Amino acid sequence: MEKVKVGKIIGKHGLKGELKIRSNSDFGAVRFKKGNSLYIRYQGVDLEFVIVSSRIHKGNYLVAFKDNQDINLVEKYVGSFVYGLKDDELLDEDEYFYSDLIGLQVVSLEGKLIGNVTSIYDNGRHDILNVDHHGKNVAIPYVDAFIKDVDLDNQIIRVQLIKGLIDED
Repeated sequence: MEKVKVGKIIGKHGLKGELKIRSNSDFGAVRFKKGNSLYIRYQGVDLEFVIVSSRIHKGNYLVAFKDNQDINLVEKYVGSFVYGLKDDELLDEDEYFYSDLIGLQVVSLEGKLIGNVTSIYDNGRHDILNVDHHGKNVAIPYVDAFIKDVDLDNQIIRVQLIKGLIDED
């Protein structure tokens, strides 16, 4: 089954092996639940870990893993990315995983090609699509005012942009 990035290990906490994870998942309460498996990508290999405890502390998750409840066993993972299995059942209708949108063509309602989605991030209020527009990055807010249609079958996102969002040299 395909994996999706759900966070990054940004530090350690205490001596009992808790890792501080900055989540980029909309399903943090599900992803970081006791008993679930997560995968830490360490030195190019995905290592599976089972969560034995999880709590939120200062906006991040503090997670401890089975058989790794010692700071000396887990500190090497700081800086690594954390993955979960891609589970379409977590999505509501008209919701997508970030990975589903990467690479899609972005076109205006008039049919003009703007570019391809290179990445997506959450700025705290909403998601932002980064689009490569002739070698320049264009940040398009992923909100209804801009995003008019996502067509995964045809690999296209239709947008309505405001004047000045893209430099028209």
